[in-house]
Amino acid sequence: MNKRLWIAQVVLGLMGSGLAMAAGDLSDTLLAPAPGACQQPANCQPAQNCSNEQPACAVQEACGGAKEECQSDEACGEESGEKKCRWCCCGKLGDPWKLPEPCFVKEAGFDVSGWVQSGILTNSHGAGSNGPLGFNNLTDFNLHQGWIYAERKTDTEKNCFDWGGRVDYVFGVDGPDTQAFGDQSWDYGWNSSSRYGSAIPQLYLDLAYGDWSIRGGHFYTPMGYEVVPAPTNFFYSHSYEMYYAECFTHTGFVVTRKVNDKLTVSGGWVDGWDSGFENRNNASNFLGGATLTFSEKASLGWVLTAGDWGDGTVANTGDIYMNSFVFTYKPNDKWTYVFQHDLGSNTNNPNGDAQWYGIGQYLIRKINDCWSAGGRLEWFSDEDGVRVVPGNAGSYFEATVGLNYKPHANLVLRPELRWDWYDGDVAFPALVNHPFNDGRSDSQFAGGFDMILTF
Repeated sequence: MNKRLWIAQVVLGLMGSGLAMAAGDLSDTLLAPAPGACQQPANCQPAQNCSNEQPACAVQEACGGAKEECQSDEACGEESGEKKCRWCCCGKLGDPWKLPEPCFVKEAGFDVSGWVQSGILTNSHGAGSNGPLGFNNLTDFNLHQGWIYAERKTDTEKNCFDWGGRVDYVFGVDGPDTQAFGDQSWDYGWNSSSRYGSAIPQLYLDLAYGDWSIRGGHFYTPMGYEVVPAPTNFFYSHSYEMYYAECFTHTGFVVTRKVNDKLTVSGGWVDGWDSGFENRNNASNFLGGATLTFSEKASLGWVLTAGDWGDGTVANTGDIYMNSFVFTYKPNDKWTYVFQHDLGSNTNNPNGDAQWYGIGQYLIRKINDCWSAGGRLEWFSDEDGVRVVPGNAGSYFEATVGLNYKPHANLVLRPELRWDWYDGDVAFPALVNHPFNDGRSDSQFAGGFDMILTF
């Protein structure tokens, strides 16, 4: 049996098992409000008795007691004579430090925060590049993201109508990757060297009324599981799907409707992929999707973009179609399983039609407040050789294992090991055109770590 089909059948089978578990939790109809849900009053007054505040002192299961009572590992409680906190942090993470904010910023409801991410990922070949590993192609120590943002979130629980928005600024080796390179406008070319650059990947306004909201401006794509901001991802390195199958940003507007506690739908217009406000390629795309929450344990997200990719650059010509499914299952507060499937196609391109697709799986185990462990397994097919290494039509595979260690509320360390291999054609064998080891190998072993300091 063809290797690609065999792998696809295995991972699809695992997804089927997960969906079956989730389906067992879906007991209510999609359009019915959840029992006890906080409903918006008909007269548009603030909802009553809808506090979501949690008790000030939450019991830390691994320690066997309240956090403020747990001063050291030795002080952790015991249950049935068995020590429960071998890896326990015992609440020693401390309170996170935040940037001081002027009074007028706080009164306006804005949060000003950010982070600094630095790290190194290198390979066993000793090559000068990690090949097509997006955001991690450089093998020496780098400042990836020096990031700061200001955000105001909407809250229609207190008021029927509310407004919000966000602006982000990033500097580092990740800066050029998140500029508006689709139409080469907005922040494109804000580079200070061959490696480092700046970007404003988000600048948008939110308006919300009851269960409706609209976002307009320049914002990150809702596609996929992994994102560009480092603190939101478990792994230091990124998947092929995130970097090659999907876009990073959009410019336009999206309307979102929360139908009930189980179903949210959205739809809107954007000017293609990774483009700024000028829309030099004259692109016109639909962007929308839905999120279905089966239960507290399982959810499924679907995002679609389709339309005219533009008539500017050769890379962004013709019609584009892209959809992404992300299924998340959390059987308890310790384990998280994620299944992702991406499918994209480009048609009516003078250089020929192309298709790409992939499957990724994540399994993450929270050990305690300080430690987590995870694994990622991925297959990405660039069957026409247009997304990863030009001319190399085939499949890319990667297996990654890693840890997250959080010694303080503001600091996380992410060591990882990664194995990549390629199965497919090589466009120019005589010219050394393999994906790894500076063009000489079809596989690669890499390892490294990064640090994220939030503020």
